[in-house]
This record gives sequence, C-alpha cells and structure tokens, in this order.
Amino acid sequence: ATCLSVGTDQGYQIFTCEPWAAVHSASDGGVGVLQMLYSSSLIALVGAGARPGDSTRRLRLWNTRTDSSVCELNFSSSILTVRMNNARLLVVLETRIHIFELSSMRLLHTLETVPNRLGLADMCPDSERCHVVLLAAGVGQVLLFDALQLRSLSTLQARKSALALLAISPCGLLIASASDRGTVVNVHSFPQGELLHAFRRGAMAATIFHLAFSTVVASIDGGADAERAASSSRAAPAGGPDLSPGQLACKPGTPSSSPPVCSQMLCAVASSGTVHVWSLHAQRGAVQSGKGNKEVTAGFAFISGERAFAHAKLPAGTRAIAALRPAASYGKGHVDDMALLLVTEKGAFYHYRLNSLRGGECVLQDERRVGVYC
Repeated sequence: ATCLSVGTDQGYQIFTCEPWAAVHSASDGGVGVLQMLYSSSLIALVGAGARPGDSTRRLRLWNTRTDSSVCELNFSSSILTVRMNNARLLVVLETRIHIFELSSMRLLHTLETVPNRLGLADMCPDSERCHVVLLAAGVGQVLLFDALQLRSLSTLQARKSALALLAISPCGLLIASASDRGTVVNVHSFPQGELLHAFRRGAMAATIFHLAFSTVVASIDGGADAERAASSSRAAPAGGPDLSPGQLACKPGTPSSSPPVCSQMLCAVASSGTVHVWSLHAQRGAVQSGKGNKEVTAGFAFISGERAFAHAKLPAGTRAIAALRPAASYGKGHVDDMALLLVTEKGAFYHYRLNSLRGGECVLQDERRVGVYC
C-alpha cells in the first residue's frame, strides 16, 4: 500500500492513496515533523511548538492501531528531521544527530555536526544497509555514514556551494543533492562518490523544495525493504488547512540477501512550478575529442546536463513533496506507467500518470483535499 501522512496545526491524518481512504486521524495538538515506518502503524511525531505541550524538542513514537504511546524522548534542542527503518531511528538536531536502535530505543551513537538549520540528512529504508547522508564540515560536502556499523565511510564534495537538499535512494546506493541556486541536481554513487548524473533543471535560479527517487515494488518472494519518499516541510503559513509535514510511504517487502533493485527515476519539485522527472538509466552526454567520444564529466554539467524527460505543472511557488512508484500496482494502465504523487503545503493531493518509456507531460488521474478537519 502507498500511504500519505499529513501533519497540521491541529493534529495529523493518514490516508491510503489507492483506493483513497482516510485510515487514521488525531486532533490533539499541532505536528511539526511526522514520519511513518513504511506504511505500518508505527509513526514518529514532533510537536509544532505553537501551543504549550506541542514541544519541538519532544519525540513521540505512536502506535496508530492501538492508539497508544510506544515511547517518548526529550532532546536539548528542536528536532528538525526524523528518519526510520526496521533497524534504526535517526533524530536530527541543528548540531547533533542521534542514532537509536529502533527495537529497543537504545541510543547507539551521537554525531556532532556543523550547524544544520535545515535539518539536512537522510537514511535509506533498507534496514540491511542503513546508509546515511548528512552535512560534513566543508561547504558543499556530504558525510557518508553507515548507521548499521556506526562508522563513517567517506566524505563527498557534492557541490561547490552550500547544500540546500539531500536525498538518498531507497536501496542506499545513490545520493541526490541540490544547491541553493537549484539549476542542476547531481547524483553520486554511495559510498564511492562517483558523479553519475548532472540533471539540468533550468538556467534560472529556483528553490528546489523536494527531491525523491522512485520506488520499486518488492516481489512476492521478497526483495529489499521497499522505498519511501518522505519530507517534513516546515513553516507553513498560519490559518487555513495548510499542509505542514507530510509523507508518502510504501509498504516494505520481505528482507532478502539478493541484490537490491535501485530507483529508475528521480524527481524534483521546484519553485518555478515545474515538477521535473529524470531517468536514471539515461546515457550521459558525450563530447567529441580527437581520439573519439569522451564521457562528459562534472566540468561540463552546466553545458551538457541531462534534461528532464517528463514533467508536471503546479502553480509557481507551490511548496510540495513528491513520490514516484510503478503504477501497475494500481491495477490500471500500461505496465510501463509510473505514478507521480504530489502533496502541496496547502493540502492538495495530485495523482499523475507518466509513461516511463515515452515521458512527456504527466496526465492528472486524481485530485483530493487533505489536512481539512470537519
């Protein structure tokens, strides 16, 4: 199942996307950060801080099936980001990252970080890897960390300027990054740090609100933990049914020792109003040299960057999060179809369909309203 969780200044709601249905809701206080464990009943909640009792420093693990608390933890400063998989829980503060064993909630490791007011960090949902990406000391640098073995692997110079967004693929082998200029999205390998793609968003600067790798559908026999796309968008405007944090989550498959199937696509939601979708299997550009074709390297990224092969449109300036998954599981359309799911901070949910072979403009399939309390 694909689930959507929405946090607001009143509480939170959880929906299944297909068929569309509201499965759980609560209105006992604002939620500033929300994270589901795949599409299970375990969720992590952090208050919005707007009212007494909604502390931004307290993390609550909640079972939505029994509607009961599992655990509460208090921290020294505001919680900016939370990530979970079957093995680990990651709690991101401005200058620290705490890593917990999920089954026991035992603190395993604490990382001191450079000031990270955006809470930039991500962890792959594959619990057999637990690969983590976070800010390193240098400008534009990313620390690659193994949260299972609790050790640093390498440091990657992902950008020349300050990082604005970080995302890791569900299989844990790809890293996407964007700078505050937002003209190019880079994809590197984990942990080697090789530049695999330089995706061109546009020539004009724009804010990229969200980066999401596509998910895979685990086979009946197993497969790695299925992928999820998640985000915690903060600072929603006051008043009205605005979308605060949100999450699009996919149900995990059965863990297996077989090699993971990694993402086929990457999408970016930009302030220009365009949602760009790139193919991760596209051939990188080549330039002619006296000795034949030579692969384009990072130095040519701004000239020969790979352009999006599919797109969708939103009103300019719309902050949104996205998820990409195979649409065949919805029981309609062609086997090559993908579902692009978007949720805006104003509470609009859009379900688009795109063909992974032809690309082009995505076709709107469904539109809903979320974050509204009766």
